[in-house]
Amino acid sequence: MARCGRLGGVPRPESVLQNHIGDVEFPVRRRRRYAAALDAARREDQKALGRRALGLTLFAGPLGLIAFLVALTVYPQGTEFSNPFVVFVGGLMVGLLVGVVFFAIRDAGAPLRAQRQYIALSGRQPLTLRQQQILALDASSDLSFRGWNSSLAFAPTYIELPEEVRQRHLDGQKGGPWVALPVLPVSAYRAALDEQFKIASRTDAEVLAADARAVGLWSQRFAAVASSPDGEAMMSRVAALTGVDVFDLIELTHPTDDAPATLLLAGDTERAIGALRYAYASGYLTAEHTWQLLEPLADRVFATYTGWDAYWRDVLIATAFRTDSLDAVQQQRDNLRHLAASDWPAGSLPFPRVDSPRRAVPRDTA
Repeated sequence: MARCGRLGGVPRPESVLQNHIGDVEFPVRRRRRYAAALDAARREDQKALGRRALGLTLFAGPLGLIAFLVALTVYPQGTEFSNPFVVFVGGLMVGLLVGVVFFAIRDAGAPLRAQRQYIALSGRQPLTLRQQQILALDASSDLSFRGWNSSLAFAPTYIELPEEVRQRHLDGQKGGPWVALPVLPVSAYRAALDEQFKIASRTDAEVLAADARAVGLWSQRFAAVASSPDGEAMMSRVAALTGVDVFDLIELTHPTDDAPATLLLAGDTERAIGALRYAYASGYLTAEHTWQLLEPLADRVFATYTGWDAYWRDVLIATAFRTDSLDAVQQQRDNLRHLAASDWPAGSLPFPRVDSPRRAVPRDTA
C-alpha cells in the first residue's frame, strides 16, 4: 500500500506524490485514460491541437524525407521502391503511426510528470504522521471531489509556486504551466472561499478558527434547535437519516463532569479544517500559520473521540442535520467506504491515542 510522508520511516523521493485530481488512485501513475482525456481536451483547444499536429509532423516529416532519399539513391529504377513519391508517402504514414504511439505513451504519463514538476517548484515536503492525521479529519470531503488529502493544499495552487511562475501566468489569469495538471486562479479560490465560508482575509480565517475552538456554527444551531419546540422532530429526522438511536443524539447535547456537550464537534471541525486549508490555498494564511490554527482543533477531536469510527459517525450526524437529505448522508457513507478501500494514507492511519478520551462509545459508520 502506498504511503505518503514520513509515516514510519525516512521519506522516499516519491513520498509527496498525490492522486491525480479527479482520480482516487494513490499515488498518480501512468494510465492510458489520461492520454484519452488529454486528446479530448485538445479537441476543445485549437492551440493545443495545433501543437500536437506540429509534433506529429516533426515525427513524420524526417521519416518521409529519409524514405524519399533512399528511393532516389538505393533502389534501382523500375521497382516499386524506386518511386520517390510512393516511398515518401509510405515514410510519412510510418512516421505518423510512430508519432501517434509515442505521444499516446507520453500523454499517459503527463499527470505524473506535471505533478513531479509541481512538487519540485513548490518545494513541498513530506507530511509528518501528526500532520497526516490532522488532514485525515477532512479526508471524506477531499475524496468527494478526488482532491489531495496528503497535502495542506487540497489541490494545486499558485500560492505554492515560485514568484516567477506566478507572474508569468498572472496567478492563473494567463494560461497555466500544465495541461495535465490545471491550477485554478487564485481569484477563483478566493471567490469560492468567500462564497462558502465568508472568508476574505487572514482575520476572517482566524475568527472562524476561534469560533470552531469554542462552539462551532453547526453546534450552535444544533443546540438551538434541540432546545426548541422543534427539537424532538429534528432528532427523529436525523435519527431516521443516519440510523443513529435518538438517545445517542440526545446524549450529544449533554455536558459531562469534565467536558462540555459534544454537539456537532466533528462536523464543525471538518468544516473548519476545510476552510483553513482553503484560506491557505487562497494566500491568506502561510503554511506555518495554518498548521498552528489546525493543531488545537485536532487536539479537541482526538481528546473527544475514541477512534475514526466515532468521529465519522458524528460527521454523518452533522451532515444529516446540515442538509436534511438522505442522499447527502448516503454520499457521505459512500465516500467513507471508498476511503477505507483506497490506498490513501488517511484510510489506514492510526487514531492518535489520548489517555482519557471524553467520549468512550465507539461509533458505527456502516
